[in-house]
Amino acid sequence: MLIRAFGVLVLTAGPALAIELDLPVACTPGQDCFIQQYVDRDAGPGVRDYSCGAETYDGHDGTDIRLRTTEDVKKGVAVLAVAPGKVLGLRDGEPDRLIRSEEDRAKVADRECGNGVRIDHGDGWVTQYCHLRQGSVTAKEGETVEAGAKLGEIGYSGEAAFPHVHLAVSKDDETVDPFLTEPDPACGKEGQSLWSAKAKAALPYQAGTLLGLGMSDQPIELEALETGAPLAQPTPDTPVVTYMWAINLQKDDVIALKLMRGDEVLVDNSETLDRNKAQMMLFAGKKAPQGGWPKGSYTGTVMVTRGGKPVISETTPPLVFD
Repeated sequence: MLIRAFGVLVLTAGPALAIELDLPVACTPGQDCFIQQYVDRDAGPGVRDYSCGAETYDGHDGTDIRLRTTEDVKKGVAVLAVAPGKVLGLRDGEPDRLIRSEEDRAKVADRECGNGVRIDHGDGWVTQYCHLRQGSVTAKEGETVEAGAKLGEIGYSGEAAFPHVHLAVSKDDETVDPFLTEPDPACGKEGQSLWSAKAKAALPYQAGTLLGLGMSDQPIELEALETGAPLAQPTPDTPVVTYMWAINLQKDDVIALKLMRGDEVLVDNSETLDRNKAQMMLFAGKKAPQGGWPKGSYTGTVMVTRGGKPVISETTPPLVFD
């Protein structure tokens, strides 16, 4: 039986810890997978991740590592045991489906973790892996696994708004943040973590991440980006639309999305965020003029600034009409 535990956040201080964690995914963070959310370290109704940012939600008890799209799930990205241990329980057979409404959420009541695995690492340490792909769980209840053993694949079963694995770590049934196990040091200063040196180097904190920047011949729907559906490319006679798709943007971030022809700005769609955005999409486009688009090189550019400093700056490959 697979049970997702929700405990009071307890941070363990001390010169040495009895467990060290390897990467839980067979992908490259920052390239083909991304941390969407961390443990919420705020004991009240607010939110705070280990870096004093807001890349979490109230009461979140784990680390979410996501793929860009549901199409990427078909690649079979493995979920790995972070440390040696014994499989306590598992579940498989829950369908992969994105939760978009309260009706969707009601369908997974009591099965919010979806397909998953729980592992006992000894001395009170337990890890849990949620939202695995239907039919992918390879772990067997009661078996002993080594660090790096495949448990299943990243999916979006249970209460999942995006394809990911939710890794929860606990000690004596209390949640532990693997990125910072001790009471909060001053913001920006590192403390003791559970990650191995290799895993820690692969999981740097990202202050906002661009998942996509591209062009299309029509306005973009977020659902199309989430599923990885192919987008029709502009022609000289169609609208030219550029879009950006990002996660973990913060209140007061300034987003400047521009459609350019050479050095000329054709459309400038800028926005200052009035609240934190776990995920957002923005597009800027223009209909073709009579007679079609003039010859030239068209690009989309995005810049996100925070406190006056750029945190994201990217440009699409050029679209050339000749």
